[in-house]
Amino acid sequence: MAELESRLKQQHRLRFKPNRKQGQTRDGKRSDGSEGRKRGAPMGHPPWRRREPDGAEHRVLVAPPAVCPHCATEGLAATGRTHVQRQEDIVLQPRTRVTDYVHELAYCPRCQREVFQTAEGELRNCQIGPLTKAAAVYLRHEVKLSYRDVRKVFAGLFGMPFVPASAMAFSHRTAERGVNLYEDLRDKVRAAHIIHGDETHWRIDGNSAQLWYAGNDQVALYHADPSRGSDVAVAIFGSAFGGYLVADGYAAYNAINPKGRQACLAHLMRRAREIGERIELMPRPKQDTVALRFCRSIAKFMAMCCRIDQRRRTKQVSFSAAKRHIPRLQRVLDALCQHPSADPDAENLRQRLTDPRRDAPNLFTFLNVKGMPPTNNHAEQALRLPVIFRKISFGSRSLHGAQATATNLSLLTTAKRQNRNPVELFRNILLHGPDVPLSMLYSPTAIPAADSS
Repeated sequence: MAELESRLKQQHRLRFKPNRKQGQTRDGKRSDGSEGRKRGAPMGHPPWRRREPDGAEHRVLVAPPAVCPHCATEGLAATGRTHVQRQEDIVLQPRTRVTDYVHELAYCPRCQREVFQTAEGELRNCQIGPLTKAAAVYLRHEVKLSYRDVRKVFAGLFGMPFVPASAMAFSHRTAERGVNLYEDLRDKVRAAHIIHGDETHWRIDGNSAQLWYAGNDQVALYHADPSRGSDVAVAIFGSAFGGYLVADGYAAYNAINPKGRQACLAHLMRRAREIGERIELMPRPKQDTVALRFCRSIAKFMAMCCRIDQRRRTKQVSFSAAKRHIPRLQRVLDALCQHPSADPDAENLRQRLTDPRRDAPNLFTFLNVKGMPPTNNHAEQALRLPVIFRKISFGSRSLHGAQATATNLSLLTTAKRQNRNPVELFRNILLHGPDVPLSMLYSPTAIPAADSS
């Protein structure tokens, strides 16, 4: 009974987290007066920076003030020095550009009818141009707007009216015409040296489904599927993946037979902390102190492994020096996991760390492979925006629509990682379809591994 009550308290804490961490005041400081955690992006997350404008198109000269704007002192004397403040703003042009493509006809004796050719920038037999459609796809998948809100943006800002179903058709059409680029992304994922894999919940017509992710710093591939089985993992990575995989302990990835695999140490550290917190919530006489010490030690051990990787990435230690830590780390882990635990969750974690069929062989792969991280933080970040998108849109109405979303997300995310303009990419996909050049998606200085041969 005490264990059930502790589990209930833990679940309540997870769902109703306080706005401030325990011991913090309203200004973010700790109760003892210290500053606490440094403000900014968490470790492993990219910072948010605004790019500097290239140059100024206009210059406004402002006379020196005669009255101080701070204390209202009058009769100020000019110093001859200047202060430059660069300000960037938008130029709204709430209008559309209507173009008449006047085609000169020619007679085809084989078709026995008059024909015309498509001009540059023209979508054949379409009343709405490619830039409007590309921007609508961008607003849908990057800004996470509903189709109705996309319609409102175009009607309110640009005076371009269309129905929400048209916005949906724009997304589906872009995905259909970009399928060649999508398949090329799949090939590059299969040829990558290091790849991250993860999956999250999705809904298709109200039914449970999965949105899979595979990618690295160069490419991103999303795949929607009703199944979470190993056959989907094989369809993404292949049955003999020649690279190194970073993923959690999900057994479906065993079917791809990677060259090497790294277990996510952050998941293991989090799991150890959760078990320890659950034990602490029990009445003190019923707490399993041995299991509690074990969980605390495992959490500290995983954090120590991550610090070694951090020091290696910041060049504080060399790759070979970090690699020499493996025997010592293995001895420490063996000592921590030497004795069985009476707590079922703690014992399951211990077996997970010692069983060669589970995570035991994949704990220190990151120290053997250059560039491999010890956690799957990359994949979790890549799935963060799709998770927000799912909560806004409640998923997809059909498998076709879900895969269209996955295709557009793949192209959009890869374009951003390759420093490409996603709107221009979508525009060229709509115009040229399968003939769109790969250079529209991939930067010449950052071609993924598949093109290195």
